Amino acid sequence: MTLEILINYIFPLIVFLVWIWLHEYAHAWTSYKLWDPTPVLQWRLTSNPFKHIDIFWLLFLFLVWFGWWKPVVTNPIYYKDPRKWDILTAFAWPAMNLLLAFVWVIFMMVYALIVWLWVQDLYYLWAWDLVVLFRQNFVRINIALAVFNMFPIPPLDGYRLIKVFWRKWSSWIEKNMHMFVYVFIMLIIVCYPYILKLVSFITDIIYRLFLVFLGSIFY
Repeated sequence: MTLEILINYIFPLIVFLVWIWLHEYAHAWTSYKLWDPTPVLQWRLTSNPFKHIDIFWLLFLFLVWFGWWKPVVTNPIYYKDPRKWDILTAFAWPAMNLLLAFVWVIFMMVYALIVWLWVQDLYYLWAWDLVVLFRQNFVRINIALAVFNMFPIPPLDGYRLIKVFWRKWSSWIEKNMHMFVYVFIMLIIVCYPYILKLVSFITDIIYRLFLVFLGSIFY
């Protein structure tokens, strides 16, 4: 029972909390590097997690295993190329999610060679090896969050694609953003099994591709 709690709750919770904090910091840092002072003026260009906490979303995370922190506000008017750099800011952290997952799969491969595991062993959850379990959780959750975060729905980062290519539509959405936040929450609650199934399917494909590619190098 203790191991089940560790696998299903403690490991994912640690990854979620770290990811949500770094997610907002990455947006602030990327936008600042693209000459936008807004994150600095909001005191959001900091790695201090308490500056990014939103109590409502934090409670939501513990209740339904989905949460967020205070979104970093950016202002594209400071960008030299607003359309191009707004997309870059939006994709900064999902890309980092995938990069982190890829690097951790490399760590898993090295560990697997040390303890005499095969590539297929890294795909399944092995209850007797907590090192593999934690790394699998880290990799899968990072991939899943990258996939989910690119859905073109506010307040997810994929919504910025609408802002870039359909500005009139995005202006109407932003005027009614509070309504869309509630719709988003209801969508998560009502359609959670279907969203989870879709995200899990795409996550599994990407994870398998990582294992196949790196397995051909390490084995």
